[in-house]
Amino acid sequence: MSRKPVSCFLLALAVALVPAAAAARADAPMLLDDLARRPSVMPSTFEATNTVALDGLRWSHWGSATATGRGTLRINTCEPNCAEGHVRVLPDSDLQVQGVRIDQGRHYYRQYRILNASFSPSDRALYSHWTDAYTPGDFA
Repeated sequence: MSRKPVSCFLLALAVALVPAAAAARADAPMLLDDLARRPSVMPSTFEATNTVALDGLRWSHWGSATATGRGTLRINTCEPNCAEGHVRVLPDSDLQVQGVRIDQGRHYYRQYRILNASFSPSDRALYSHWTDAYTPGDFA
């Protein structure tokens, strides 16, 4: 018996399965996790750090290479300390997310950055660079 028909069959089977696997990945919902450990699709809030959070987020282009949510940024200045710090409120702030990271078999956006037209140069340096986003595995 010739091995050629068997190897052709296996090659054809592999070629047929690749698009199915790619489609399964494409259908997987993209999640975003935050410091509050609440992974979700198009979250209305995002806690970047203990002192920086966005709320009222409304998302565009979710599931694409880059998604953007617009909401209100709240920054605790922690001056003189975090308990007594002033909270800066910056409406019309954008949270951008990008990339894919797979954790525990689920797809998460890999990085985030925060943008606001009224940012000072020091704000831009702190918040407008791409930063690694969280996944549940980060808290294990």
